[in-house]
Amino acid sequence: MKFLYKTLIISFFTIFFFGCHESNNYDEENIITINVAAESEDTESSNLDERTNIGSNITSSNTPLTLLALGDSYTIGEAVSEDQRWPNQFRIFANENGYNFLNPRIIAETGWKTSDLINAIESSSFEIKYDYVSLLIGVNNQFNSRPVDEFRNDLNKLLIKINNLKTKNGNVLIISIPDWGSSPFGVNFDRNKISNEINIFNNILKSFANINGLKYVDVTEISRRAIYQPALIADDNLHPSGIMYLEWVKKIYNIWID
Repeated sequence: MKFLYKTLIISFFTIFFFGCHESNNYDEENIITINVAAESEDTESSNLDERTNIGSNITSSNTPLTLLALGDSYTIGEAVSEDQRWPNQFRIFANENGYNFLNPRIIAETGWKTSDLINAIESSSFEIKYDYVSLLIGVNNQFNSRPVDEFRNDLNKLLIKINNLKTKNGNVLIISIPDWGSSPFGVNFDRNKISNEINIFNNILKSFANINGLKYVDVTEISRRAIYQPALIADDNLHPSGIMYLEWVKKIYNIWID
């Protein structure tokens, strides 16, 4: 069955959140995204395939909905408790508004680049397909100065995998990369450079979402308020706090479901 158009000590935090730094120049003029068309297995369970009106046409229902959240430290919720992670807060918020979500499945780790996420998906087992799949990845590609062409290619690979993990009418959401330069940790770096590079990666993500008919939400503008709203940052002075994640959740809900 085809799915078309799928396409604080500085050294401590640096190792814990990001990874090894490699030099590379980013060229914002070369942002090109490839359409993705992927084919899922013909043997997928019919009871999952035949769900209808899941995604943009979804209505409040008692039918349990499933969520797969893919990403890095921003999805696993580094420096906050499990219940403060954005996928977990999203479930509660959605349930309070009449949508019966099961506990989210999260495949994410601090420090992951796109290539790490691809490897993790390939090594994971999946017993069901998901009604909602989110993707928030790229900050470690930026920090490690990985080539933007590599990022684009990996996004295409990830979409193929996502299309094989979602239900027939499943809904995919691309989430923008937060600006870690706006955190207290970011003061030790060139904030303007960080912001410009984050913008380049996010432009790629937004273009990728538009070309492949995916929903896109910008949480970067929320993260940039952390410069004058310290409550938005967790105790590690780098990652979002539960307060910031709740702001994400409300915006994600309005774009993804409401």
